[in-house]
Amino acid sequence: MSGATDRDKLDEWLRELGDTETPLDNEGEVRVGEEEPEARAMVIRLLRAYRDVSKDKGDCPPMTALNVQHHIDTGKAAPIMMKRRRHEQMEDATIESNVSKMLGADVIEEGNGA
Repeated sequence: MSGATDRDKLDEWLRELGDTETPLDNEGEVRVGEEEPEARAMVIRLLRAYRDVSKDKGDCPPMTALNVQHHIDTGKAAPIMMKRRRHEQMEDATIESNVSKMLGADVIEEGNGA
């Protein structure tokens, strides 16, 4: 395949993703790390298409649009319950507040223990 063909496929894929033309709110501050203008423009278009993935929605980290699940394969062994990490009592309220916010935003889900 030629470079031009690959570039055409990439352009088509970016168009299918969504709005790649409307500038980001902070586009002037974006540091791509790529000097080549054509490559930088392509990365900016990709960031524009995925702007909702990295949008700040408040107190929780931005969520992903991907269906991501976490699983730890323990083989035939049952999972073990480990002691909670120690922290100062005065941090309890902050921890509970952050966990509640993340549960409410569907960033995490409640576990059922080991």
